[in-house]
Amino acid sequence: MEYFVLGIGGTGMRCIESFIHLCAMGMLDDTTVHLLALDTDKNNGNFARLKAVKDAYLNVKDLDSSNRTTGKDCFFSANLKYYEFSPNYEQKSTFKDVFGYDDTHYNNRNASDLADLVFSGDVEEFNLRHGYRAQTHLGSMMMYHSIIEAVQSDFNNDLKRFLQSLIAASSNGKPRVFILGSVFGGTGASSIPIIPQAIAKAAGIISKGASNVMQNAYFGSTLLTAYFKFNLPSATERKEQKIIATSDKFALNSQVAMMFYQDDATVQTTYQKFYMIGTPGMDWDPMPQKTESGAKTITGGSEQKNDSHYIELFAACAALDFLKVEEDVLQTNKTNKKADYQYRSINDNGKMEFQDLVGQARAEEFAKKMSMLTILSILCNNPVYDFVSSLQNGAAKISGFEDVNPEQIKNLKDYFALYHFKAGGDDVLSEGWLRQLHRSAGGSDKFLFAAEMFAPQTVKEQTKSDWNQPFRNEGVCRDNGFSVKLFGNKYDKIKENFLKVYDGKDDMSASFTNRHEQMLKRIYDTLISVYKF
Repeated sequence: MEYFVLGIGGTGMRCIESFIHLCAMGMLDDTTVHLLALDTDKNNGNFARLKAVKDAYLNVKDLDSSNRTTGKDCFFSANLKYYEFSPNYEQKSTFKDVFGYDDTHYNNRNASDLADLVFSGDVEEFNLRHGYRAQTHLGSMMMYHSIIEAVQSDFNNDLKRFLQSLIAASSNGKPRVFILGSVFGGTGASSIPIIPQAIAKAAGIISKGASNVMQNAYFGSTLLTAYFKFNLPSATERKEQKIIATSDKFALNSQVAMMFYQDDATVQTTYQKFYMIGTPGMDWDPMPQKTESGAKTITGGSEQKNDSHYIELFAACAALDFLKVEEDVLQTNKTNKKADYQYRSINDNGKMEFQDLVGQARAEEFAKKMSMLTILSILCNNPVYDFVSSLQNGAAKISGFEDVNPEQIKNLKDYFALYHFKAGGDDVLSEGWLRQLHRSAGGSDKFLFAAEMFAPQTVKEQTKSDWNQPFRNEGVCRDNGFSVKLFGNKYDKIKENFLKVYDGKDDMSASFTNRHEQMLKRIYDTLISVYKF
């Protein structure tokens, strides 16, 4: 199965990041996913972090891209094809530059007068390199034409390659295209309304009219409303930046956007499903920045590396749900030119359950796969255990895995540093994606797992913690765990079961030709057995 996912803007980058972690858990078995990261700010810190996660994921599967395949009932089961696109605002960095305002004003005064009527002077002159800064009326037009110009260019680029894959899929079936982004900011809010038309038009240009993506593909998207805040800009920053997004307007932006998506006929005819996602408040501060003069508002660039939030995992799970929707439901909506609106809520007590993200039918599968990936991260990145390296270097006294490429194990460690934690030189655990989600949900036991899973701050504390009992005492999978004898060792329990998991049975890892993936498959089956799934 092939699936097409676009992440747009800074929020979209973080949503793709969460989606890749779903793939690593094994939630998209036997699936090839084409991921397009689309942002005006190519130097954005979240863009860089996404690429680090993507690179680690792919190299865990195989260092040679031609050898990467899909899998089933294993970690890293989806095969990812990654693409990225950023409009080029290096030479022409303002609307006036792109529009050729001076020449237009001289040669076509009516056109320049219309631009002046629609856009204020500051909107025409602010720097576009850091995105559209909540100016959606400008951003939609700019993004649409940037996409068209990119495919009309004589140069090959990732956008063309992504569209060529989509054209091939739409010629052979009914591909599904899902867009991840926010409706309250700049790039994502500007792009979600026009992306189906833009990529359909661009695909028609590439295929010389032979492809009709709009007719053949199904489209879904998140409608992700305001969920964070940042410092209000100073008067000096306002003057320097001309136009700057302010989070105090995000709630209003979200409300207006919802009215638009409810009423706009064009949107209703191009999308088959919308997923309404938001938080009760906007207390989350994703990236406090300090300068000598106090707080500073970051508009973009490498400094904008916002922490992850649990709502981005909800968005990624919406993309997962769209992949699983029955085709006749999507086709009925497409025929009737009607978009379904999907909602999800959590308990009044504020505790997040696995079914809140994926529904009751998939809750146990999700709990199983997310918890097992989290346990593997401990077995890999806690230097006291480091079960993964010990298999490769013989320290575990288990033969057969000496030929695993050490470079792939390094990439696995790099991936888990981004997913969960990395032990620093002082043995203090860094905060990866999972820990940031836990903190964004309020800490303690509010986020899916037992509080003990996130309490340790050092290697020593984690070594002593009860990661053998990852779940809360209530809810799905509450009985999945294992106990250790008085003088027993959790590590030895894993090792013991690793040796006997295939005892007398076919080696299920033999279907993988990559030795590293064979090792990970065996660890997966071991953990499933030890934790009694």
